[in-house]
Amino acid sequence: MAAQHGVASTEQARALGVSARVEMRRRTDGTLYSPCAGVLAVGGCPVTFMGRAMAATFATGVMAVSHGAAARLHGLDGFDRHETIDVIAVDGANPRPFFPTAVHYTRGPVIEHTVRVEGIPVMSVGSTLALLAPHVGYTATARAFDSALRLGVSADELQEAAVAWRKRGRSGPRTLLELLHGRTEARLPRSWFQRLAARVLASVGVRLIDEFPVRDQRGVLIAELDLAEPVRRIGVEAQSWRWHGDPSAQHRDARRRGALRQLGWEIVDVWWADLRQPERVIAELSYLIRTRPPNRWVEPTGNGRSQTAVR
Repeated sequence: MAAQHGVASTEQARALGVSARVEMRRRTDGTLYSPCAGVLAVGGCPVTFMGRAMAATFATGVMAVSHGAAARLHGLDGFDRHETIDVIAVDGANPRPFFPTAVHYTRGPVIEHTVRVEGIPVMSVGSTLALLAPHVGYTATARAFDSALRLGVSADELQEAAVAWRKRGRSGPRTLLELLHGRTEARLPRSWFQRLAARVLASVGVRLIDEFPVRDQRGVLIAELDLAEPVRRIGVEAQSWRWHGDPSAQHRDARRRGALRQLGWEIVDVWWADLRQPERVIAELSYLIRTRPPNRWVEPTGNGRSQTAVR
């Protein structure tokens, strides 16, 4: 029990010599209790989330923890308060634990995509994300997906899981493939940035410049921003996990952001998901335009645009 988050199966108890009679006596005196059929727990101690997840996997027919519960065990963003224990079970199984449980049935490749998280059989991160969307929605899945990339899960691993689970009638793998394409492959179209600039101009009366170069005092190019308001040093940059998701790229971006910050720039990041909901970007830009003071000096570049400099 100490090695299994406070729970054990009755089969394990029998293998250790605990007979049904001894078990019943211990349950009567409160030393043990049964949180679900076929499972024993230490009396007087509430079973933790991980204990409940472990207990659910002892139930007959259950193969692994899945969906939102798996996302919580993997530490994905947005699921730290997920309490329901989601499990994947074989057809016909009917586990009935004494705590909230959601049982999912599938003919998908569960065994091949099961890992252990602190001893608990759990669907892999890729398979978890491939199954999430129909149950929690696109936004929650996208947030979990982004955190998986930050935790170091490779795009290739997620791609492999999405393909393995892809089948007619399953929308989750398709959503995962869309997220992969948007975060790692696709480039936001220039037309989208042009429409964004037009909407900002219409809302706050300030024109944004397209593909604006920022140089330091020595004239060295620091960045070419997708959009910029140079008078207030506000920039907009498209992001992609293909180029910004791995640790070395994040370190490079941090140094580049530091250089831009030293020059007084505030950067608004744009991701593929913003293609559907540009209102977040517009609201952030509008706030910065209203609150950041104009710079005293902006020098023109050789291509007819403007470029900020520091004196």
